[in-house]
Amino acid sequence: MRRSLALTSAVCLLAVTACESSSGSSDGEPETVEALTEDGLVGLALVHRGFEGGDPETEQVLVFHDPDTGAPLQRIDLPDGAVDPMAPAVPVHKRFSEDWQYFAFVTNEPNAVHLAGLTDPQEAEEGEEFTYQPVETIQASGEEELSDPVIHGERLWYVSAQGQGQPPQVKSVPLEAPGGTPNQEGSLALGEGQRPSDWTITPDGSLHIRNSVPTQQIAGGEGSLVVRSTNGTVVNATLNTGGEQWQTFDDAPVWGGEQALLQPDGDGEGPQGAYLLEVEGQGHSVTRLLEDVSSPVVQYTLAPERDAILLQTEEAWFRVDVEEGAVTETEEAFPRYHDTSMDGWPLAVRWSQEPPTEPDAPSESPTS
Repeated sequence: MRRSLALTSAVCLLAVTACESSSGSSDGEPETVEALTEDGLVGLALVHRGFEGGDPETEQVLVFHDPDTGAPLQRIDLPDGAVDPMAPAVPVHKRFSEDWQYFAFVTNEPNAVHLAGLTDPQEAEEGEEFTYQPVETIQASGEEELSDPVIHGERLWYVSAQGQGQPPQVKSVPLEAPGGTPNQEGSLALGEGQRPSDWTITPDGSLHIRNSVPTQQIAGGEGSLVVRSTNGTVVNATLNTGGEQWQTFDDAPVWGGEQALLQPDGDGEGPQGAYLLEVEGQGHSVTRLLEDVSSPVVQYTLAPERDAILLQTEEAWFRVDVEEGAVTETEEAFPRYHDTSMDGWPLAVRWSQEPPTEPDAPSESPTS
């Protein structure tokens, strides 16, 4: 097992907290972004807000953990305050490029979307750890308000709002030239209370705007199912079965195709666990996951081939192996980690099983 962090220790694993330790370089550790990427940024990637019990705003770190044991393998420091330390369930899984070379975040004062690039330790101010350093900035203009940055493929997406009563616009720019004129990708229809529609990018790169997609009733199967799909990908689903309502997780990774993960709709007082949903033409099937856990599933991440899921409850991480929609094995992997954010645990980014191939170097243009 690769251990490229000195903080990995038996004490860390037993306590399952980001315990105090030296994080300096050791023999065999990569010293450049190229070497780091070649060595493999693999594992369960979590954003810790308040790493090693530190300040949740200034000690924000992307940590790669062994998905079997939870042992920390590698860390990359984020810019101070890049992720709101008090906000619950921030969708950080959308903010990193597939090759880990870029990270996007937003600031309120001044309001701007920032693109940060993975940087060698010797190029950073501290010079001890790999970091994401801002390389480009998209400034809001006039009454404009920018929010919700998303990186998908070779483009950076974000939301531009011009004022109350006007539907915000989803825009995108190339990662390599974010300062250019953005593409107008879509309009977020306003719903109840003038709230803009939820939106996401599907695994195949399609823009899904929830309020602009008609619902579809799926008659065949257990209970009553309603879904919203874009280009064959189920993004939103609501299942009523056994007197309980289940729905897709808010702002969570999209499975892709006709499958989705559902959580119980409520305050945690009802059933626990999750459902794996598969739509099959005009019918559907559901498979119950983690039915016997004692606390709600709060987040999950998917294996790239969709043959396994890592799910976190308020107490532990679990691994569920699946094959053709059927669960083949379920096991508790390791106790959940703690940080000093309002949630109290790190945010899931991605389960990376293979190192990225031939990453492009981050832009070296100065922050504008």
